[in-house]
Amino acid sequence: MRATTLLSIALALTAGQALAENLPPLRQGDLVFQQSKSPQSEAIRLASGSTYTHMGIISLTPAGPVVIEAADVVRQTPLKAFLARGAKGRFAVYRLRQLVPAKADAAVAAARTYLGRPYDLYFRLDPDAIYCSELPYDAFRSVGISLGRVERFGNLSVRNPAVKALFATRWASHPDCRGAAGNAAACWTLIQHQGIVTPVSIARDSQVVRVGGNL
Repeated sequence: MRATTLLSIALALTAGQALAENLPPLRQGDLVFQQSKSPQSEAIRLASGSTYTHMGIISLTPAGPVVIEAADVVRQTPLKAFLARGAKGRFAVYRLRQLVPAKADAAVAAARTYLGRPYDLYFRLDPDAIYCSELPYDAFRSVGISLGRVERFGNLSVRNPAVKALFATRWASHPDCRGAAGNAAACWTLIQHQGIVTPVSIARDSQVVRVGGNL
């Protein structure tokens, strides 16, 4: 038992040291990416072709840095807790190259207006429910910055078992399919034209630069 406890402490210290070495000096409005361990993460990874399957916006508060993220609801999560949830604790931090403090504050304030909003299981660009990369897309768009790229769902790598399995559990309640598509095949055809912003499309935006991380 004692050996197990000492090993756990050693692993925690090692993880903490790795975090300290890879975490850059942060700024308001920085973007943090990770590979989520949620059940849908594999589908997102395969569809987008990237291990960046979850992300959020960093806000610097008197109590320490927090991540405004769309999880089960849009919420603020202490940065350390956010990073600990990612696969193997790995993450990447990106920064908008020309982001002035006033716009950073305004974008963070815009993100906070969504706090408590439910997670969007259908990845629609609709503010009634928000998915992870939609949050920074909307927050920065509110201050005149177009971040990321809206792609057609059907243009992503969605024809794989993980995406199809996720779709099978959700299609019947998809807002665009209720009443318009009587079966899964019709719904699948309908949503091919749905617009979506992936985390990696934001990371690849020419306006942002990677400033730290280990993912």
